[in-house]
Amino acid sequence: MGVFLIVVSILFVAAMLGYAVVRLDPSRVEPWRDPETPGLPHSLLLSTGIILASSVMLHRGLLRARRGESHACARALVAAYWMGVLFVLLQGVAWWVLVRERVLITDNLYAWTFYVLTALHAIHIIGGLIGLERTVAQARLGAYTPSRHNGIVLCAMYWHTLAAIWLVLYATLWVGS
Repeated sequence: MGVFLIVVSILFVAAMLGYAVVRLDPSRVEPWRDPETPGLPHSLLLSTGIILASSVMLHRGLLRARRGESHACARALVAAYWMGVLFVLLQGVAWWVLVRERVLITDNLYAWTFYVLTALHAIHIIGGLIGLERTVAQARLGAYTPSRHNGIVLCAMYWHTLAAIWLVLYATLWVGS
């Protein structure tokens, strides 16, 4: 899992460095974005809070499993899962807001990088939701105990990494817009 998380992190670091290079390129003839283009949708700020809360709930689920509190563990993991779903839905809202404002992926580099970077992250979140769904199912069956909770540990490692990546990605998008 550690090697996988390093690879995922490198992917996002490379994507954000690419964003910075394109954003700061002094030889670019076209403007980065039209001055009338709206800034980042407000739903992204809300989704940032949601992904952080989801990460906290996943950690609480792990703590409950370590204490042998299987029902509380399952509840915390279910909450983390649904917050993850809400995060993805809020990303969709952000896209919808921009499309409604007629900011399309083909308009300029600003729009293209926004859509590509947020889609890349959303795809990884959806992958994490698949793993989290399995972890929730196992928790509901009482499979996690104080001595056996590796599934939650691995899921939490991935989820916390994605939350941290989102914080950096959101900051990058905010500064770049």
